[in-house]
Order: sequence, then structure tokens, then C-alpha cells
Amino acid sequence: MVDRTALIGHAYPPYSFPVEHGKVREFALAVKAGDPVYLDVEEARSAGYANLPVPPTFSAVTAHWAVRDGEDVLGLNLRRVLAGGAEWEYLGDVVVGDVLTVRSRIADVLDKGGSRGPMTLIVTEHEFVNQREETVMRVRSTVIELGEQ
Repeated sequence: MVDRTALIGHAYPPYSFPVEHGKVREFALAVKAGDPVYLDVEEARSAGYANLPVPPTFSAVTAHWAVRDGEDVLGLNLRRVLAGGAEWEYLGDVVVGDVLTVRSRIADVLDKGGSRGPMTLIVTEHEFVNQREETVMRVRSTVIELGEQ
């Protein structure tokens, strides 16, 4: 297996994206978010939001905005990659009209042994900052690359 521990601390290029009404509504419908605050601006305002809030896990769609500079720093064999999970920490409201900037870095690389052999866990941290420079969310995601068998 490739030793990737030197990648700990590697920062990806930041990217920004607008939180758009149509995308929030589409996501809310897709994940069957039943609370009307995700679909109706008046309901959202009555609940204390400035506009439609994003449903939990909306940050997953933001990856489409990420800068792809052609550099594959991880060099993963995608046939051996599994999703290892994600953790969300919500620190403030994210609503339609916000512009978020995402700053991501490789937080940890762990080599482990499992029942199917060796594996590498790569933990990436993503920080979401709004147009007022407030950190509103943090996401830690893990990918697992299984060793060759």
C-alpha cells in the first residue's frame, strides 16, 4: 500500500458557491424533508430564518462546485474505495442567499488491518464559511481504500 501520511495537512483549493432557492427546494424534496420551512419562505421566516434554510446534509451537493485542477494528490484506486462515513457539525444557519466558501484539508491518514486485509482511512475536513466570514458548518468525511488482495 502507498504511504500517504505525508499528505496530512494538504489543503485543497477553496471554492465558493451561492445557496440558491431552487437547489435548496430540489434537495429538500429529494430527501423528503417534511418540515415546511425547507419549502416555503413564509414558513421559514415564521420559524425565525431569514430565508429558506438548507436541510441537513445539503453540503453533500456542494462537491460539484469544487475546483478540479487535475492534480490527484491521493492517487486512490477507485475500485477499492469505500465511503467510511461523515460527521456534520452545524455552527450557524445556512439560508438561501448565502454565499459559502469551502476550505478543505486532509486531516488524517491511518493505515489499519481489517478482516479483509490492510486498508487506509483518509479523513478530510471541510469548513464552510459564509459571506460574513462566519464558520457555519464543519464536515469530516472518511474514505477507505482497501488493500490489494
